[in-house]
Amino acid sequence: MSWKAEANRIYEQRVLADALGRLAARLDRSAVPLSDAELETLAKRTRAALGNPEKKGERLARYRAHLAKSHGIEPITAISKVLEEVLNEIGYEEK
Repeated sequence: MSWKAEANRIYEQRVLADALGRLAARLDRSAVPLSDAELETLAKRTRAALGNPEKKGERLARYRAHLAKSHGIEPITAISKVLEEVLNEIGYEEK
C-alpha cells in the first residue's frame, strides 16, 4: 500500500471515529438499536454517499433498508439524519 493510500485510510478512520464520538454525544447510546459494527458501517457509507451521491447513495439506501428490516424504519431514519448532520459539520470543518 502506498504511503498516500495509507495516509488516506488513517485519515478516514479518524474522521469516522470523530463522527461516531459526536453521534454518541447527541444520541443516547442505549436508545440506538444498532451494534457498533452496524453503526460504523452506516457511518462509512453515509460519508461515501456525501462525496458521490449518485452511485454511493444507492448503496447507502440499500443498507438503510437492510437495517430497517431488523430494527424498524423510524430509528434508522433518525440515526441517519443525525449522522448526516455530524458528517456535514466535519466536512465543513475540513474546508
